Amino acid sequence: MVILALILPFSVFNYLRFGRFVLLNTNSGYAFYLANHPIYGNKFIPILPSETYIRLIPPELRSLDEAALDQELLKRGIEFIREDPVRYLSLSLSRIPAYFIFWPSKDSGLISNISRVGSFGLFLPFMLYGLYRAFTPKRKHKSALRSDPAFLLVLFIIIYTGIHLLSWALVRYRLPVDALLTIFAGLAFADLCERLLDKRQVFSPTDSRSAIT
Repeated sequence: MVILALILPFSVFNYLRFGRFVLLNTNSGYAFYLANHPIYGNKFIPILPSETYIRLIPPELRSLDEAALDQELLKRGIEFIREDPVRYLSLSLSRIPAYFIFWPSKDSGLISNISRVGSFGLFLPFMLYGLYRAFTPKRKHKSALRSDPAFLLVLFIIIYTGIHLLSWALVRYRLPVDALLTIFAGLAFADLCERLLDKRQVFSPTDSRSAIT
């Protein structure tokens, strides 16, 4: 109900402006069409020159308003998939590096490379370990697992990531996923600290004096 209440004003505004239903914005069809355009072949290129994107819009559609253009481009993007589903699958797989990149790149500036490696790259091992610790050693029944907050977070991460890999994948679109994965990184830090403290207590000063006595 809260989500619907937040979205409804924008949908009403869009309907009054365009005379047709538009949920929130008018760029989903545009992005889907461009992301799956045959210009890429089987390999997705994250960023093309700005004039290239403009040139790829069919001339006969440029007179349409935003909403009509968005819906028409979405139809043509789906048509690309129907014409060559194998190419679409290959193109989607090629988006994985663009979405998950955490290593330095010659196409990025120094600050971007440092921030990418020093954030997601640095915390990735802890995120993965936190995901492992969130579900083990507990063995849960499927009914209990579906209501587990950790499972719901992972489900969102999988669905959100899948949507972008099937449409438009850039590293900045991963930010919501990174934010959720920091929760699991925090779990990893807490777990590792607890294990270190447990080991230190085994060799506490009290135990040493008792052993000497």
